[in-house]
Amino acid sequence: MDPATLIPVVEPLPVHWAWFDILLIVTFTAHLLFMNALFGSAFIGLARSLRGKHEVMKQVGMKLPPLLALTINMGVAPLLFLQVNYGHFDYVSSVLMGGWWFAVVAVLLYSYYGFYYFKFKYDAMNPGLRTLLYASSLLGLLYVGFMFTNNMTLMLRPEAWTQYFESSDGFLNWGDPTLYPRFLHFIVGAIALGGLFIALLGQVRDNTEFIDLGMRWFTHATLTNLAVGVWFLMTLPSDIILAFMGKNLPATLTLVASLAAMVPLLMAGFKKQPRQAAVWASLTVFLMVCSRHWLRTLSIQPYFDFSSMPVTNQYGSFYLFLGFLVAGLIAVAYMVKLYLKARGRGV
Repeated sequence: MDPATLIPVVEPLPVHWAWFDILLIVTFTAHLLFMNALFGSAFIGLARSLRGKHEVMKQVGMKLPPLLALTINMGVAPLLFLQVNYGHFDYVSSVLMGGWWFAVVAVLLYSYYGFYYFKFKYDAMNPGLRTLLYASSLLGLLYVGFMFTNNMTLMLRPEAWTQYFESSDGFLNWGDPTLYPRFLHFIVGAIALGGLFIALLGQVRDNTEFIDLGMRWFTHATLTNLAVGVWFLMTLPSDIILAFMGKNLPATLTLVASLAAMVPLLMAGFKKQPRQAAVWASLTVFLMVCSRHWLRTLSIQPYFDFSSMPVTNQYGSFYLFLGFLVAGLIAVAYMVKLYLKARGRGV
């Protein structure tokens, strides 16, 4: 069977596809920053608690419910923009995963309410049960991340879709050699930014112990992730490796820029400067998302050429979207201003 026959027909877009790619990259960067702070800080809190030091888990646990809510909300936009340009790949991979993909909603709800229960019932709960609830909620996040990694890799491999006809059940992308290093690359990166989040929390509260702990996790995890990133790169198909090694100039420059940004990032980390590290970390994540975008584009090139994407040039809805986006950002900025003002009054 020719796997190309399984790719649905592309629907016309109202505006040029590049607009949706830009919005996808920007919104996914925001989602990734919140997700990393969420998972990484929760992981570090659990690791410390298992060693008998519960303060980090307690302090981080109080922040996890709003962080998870922000992560979910920030994840809606990039998922929608992904489906606009790449829905003919993403919808297929989601359907092929079957129950594994549907379970994401239930597992995410469990983690959400688990962290809420941990926050509001912390003092009333048995310490052992408290840690078990926290750990199981964190495990739920790990499941969600693994399923998304499966989906995002399976959508790039139409040649693997034919496995569905060998069984009526949903399947995972176990045969993809990039699956494991890609997932680990995200996890270790999340732990690094989770450490940075703890350091920033310590700086706000003038807690030297949190700053030292957070920056130590941040620098060590970042260095580890460099090795994982090399492993991830080496598992890619040879033509894509060559594209990142100079054959495709934009992809190569993006990768080089992301590696270059890591130099001042690590310098700020070793000097224990959380705010400076946060600026460089945000830039590095953005550049890594751009590299991820090039990987997706290069992977689907044998099956789809964006130059053939039909466009109707109906910009009215797009301008309406931009108008609501600007108005929404102004409203959010105003609410944040009121919140900070209220905190200053001790409310």
